[in-house]
Amino acid sequence: MKKIALLLLVSLLLTLQTSVLAARRQVEEVPENPMDWSISTKPPMSEEEKEAARWSLILENDLGLYAYDMSTLGYVSDKNGAVDTNLVGATVKTLFTDKKILKKLQEQYASKLKGKEKLQYCLLDMQYNMAEKTYTVTEMRVFTNKNRIIETKKNKTGFVPVPEKSFAEAMYEICQQFVTEMNAPEAGAQKASLLSK
Repeated sequence: MKKIALLLLVSLLLTLQTSVLAARRQVEEVPENPMDWSISTKPPMSEEEKEAARWSLILENDLGLYAYDMSTLGYVSDKNGAVDTNLVGATVKTLFTDKKILKKLQEQYASKLKGKEKLQYCLLDMQYNMAEKTYTVTEMRVFTNKNRIIETKKNKTGFVPVPEKSFAEAMYEICQQFVTEMNAPEAGAQKASLLSK
């Protein structure tokens, strides 16, 4: 009888030990802030997906694709923070697709490219004067396919008229829509300044 009791006791201890070890393995990581949690049926977005979600297509032409960064569309403010509701700015990406243009640009920037890098796109910081239907590119940055900046140019000229049937005109229309939405009664105090001169 003592042997049976001892055998049962040893089996019980082994079972408990196995259960404790299994429970330790199943413990999930607790976030640093217990209030920082979310429930979602979708998996979290990758960095590439987040980057793609930032951009909204303006148009496509023989030169390439034009898209604007939705988070940058807004009224322009000066260095003191004063908002000019006549100036609307945004960052525009030009993804070059025309093979002849790409070849020409590749030759132009050959000395700045490393290894097998290729010129791929440029970012334009644009501002529109809505009342005068003019625009300016305040800065242009040229990037390789490795997302490396190979040139930055600051524009020192002023505003020029928006050319008809161009990507600049399509972007002007997007800026007009932004102004209309911001002036709608429900927009109220949400007139955010997203850009600085």
